[in-house]
Amino acid sequence: MIPFAQYLRGLAGDDDLVTLDEPADVPVDVVAAEALRASGPALRYERADGVDLASGTFSGPDQMRHRDSYPWSRLALGLGLDPDAPFVTLLETITALGPAAGVEPTYAGQAAARTVDAVQELHLPRGTDDVWPSLTLGIVSVSTADGSHWAPIYGSVISDDTLGVYTPAAVSSLLDDGGTLSIALGVPPAALTTAYLLAVTGRIEHPVQDCGVADNVPLVPTNGGLVPSATELVIETTVEDRHPDFQSDRQEAWEHVVASTPLALSIERVIATDDPVLPFAPVGRPLADDVQLTGVSAAASLYHRVNDYWGISPVEWVLLPAETELGICFVATDVLYAGFEWQLANILFTFSSLFDTVVIVDEDVSPRDLGRVLGDIWVKAHPSRDWVFSESAAPAAKRPRYRQDGETGSRLYVNAAWDPRWEDSYIAPRVAFEQSFPESVRDVARQAWNSRHDAESDDERDES
Repeated sequence: MIPFAQYLRGLAGDDDLVTLDEPADVPVDVVAAEALRASGPALRYERADGVDLASGTFSGPDQMRHRDSYPWSRLALGLGLDPDAPFVTLLETITALGPAAGVEPTYAGQAAARTVDAVQELHLPRGTDDVWPSLTLGIVSVSTADGSHWAPIYGSVISDDTLGVYTPAAVSSLLDDGGTLSIALGVPPAALTTAYLLAVTGRIEHPVQDCGVADNVPLVPTNGGLVPSATELVIETTVEDRHPDFQSDRQEAWEHVVASTPLALSIERVIATDDPVLPFAPVGRPLADDVQLTGVSAAASLYHRVNDYWGISPVEWVLLPAETELGICFVATDVLYAGFEWQLANILFTFSSLFDTVVIVDEDVSPRDLGRVLGDIWVKAHPSRDWVFSESAAPAAKRPRYRQDGETGSRLYVNAAWDPRWEDSYIAPRVAFEQSFPESVRDVARQAWNSRHDAESDDERDES
């Protein structure tokens, strides 16, 4: 388990985090969004007033640009993996955080022990379009007879006494009128990823004590429910109004998977570490942290489900790129039989409503090479044969930005894998260096190389 503050030190040690003074004239969400757009490092804002903030800590560079790291490299580090760990290892690690058998939770003392008199003392960030300071990338904990339940939460600080928040509707169904719940900010990356995983898989009703995350993230009780003991800031609240009249113009990415509900919460107590640092995301911007967390959580769930579907594991990886804002699902697979691609695409559409396009590539294509993935669409997928549209009344995907009207429309799968029914003569050979140039050119290059090598050998003998 890696606490959030320690995780930031790890990013700094990898030269993937830059510390700034809080910008005086530009809202921090504008700076955060620009850093994401430019594929810059994660940012930490040191502030004279209020808590320190960090942005881009769960996101990463645009994969369409050449970078040494990948969009999931930071999150991999936060989950205890090497930043260069295989993408599938990350997916399997995320899956293991969810519902599991035989979990033995661990408990530890609470790191947040300092009482904060008023939540507005924290000076949470206020975006350019925000009326009130906002909180993002938090988890909410609700206690029932079955245990504690986690889910993502975000919202606004309306006053020192009231928060206006959005959380999955399943959380509201677990609460009685006047029920208590705790909001944890600055939690270990494994805990935040678990909250997103439970949300996108519809498993919020599953208690966290029976999830794999409880194996390596020590927990501590609060008035609302169990939270990670290494939480930077805990806000204990009660439900003031289940049907408040406020409405947000923006949505965190998980809201495209599950229905959300607004709640007005009365603040009962605020506790923090001595020097808290909290993550925040410019919600609604491309490549934002909530988009990345939703994408990798959904990919982990789909990878696990489709590989269990046949009793074997033909799928090499599943990727929902943040660059496409989750509107496309890429999948690399072994094609088991004629028509397998069609069946796989339909299973993926059934399991998720985030995307309306599935692109299937060969099993040897790497998820780290998005250019190769797109190149295979050009080379292997004929528009009249390998681009297959559904009926126009297919269920509408919830994420693509070009469908704002909520209407249904066609779904598409693109078969960019070699068809096993093709004869070998129809399949383009893999081009090696030796096949890339005419024989005469290769002879000249070989002679030049040998001449240079022979000359260097003669010089070495003369020196000796």
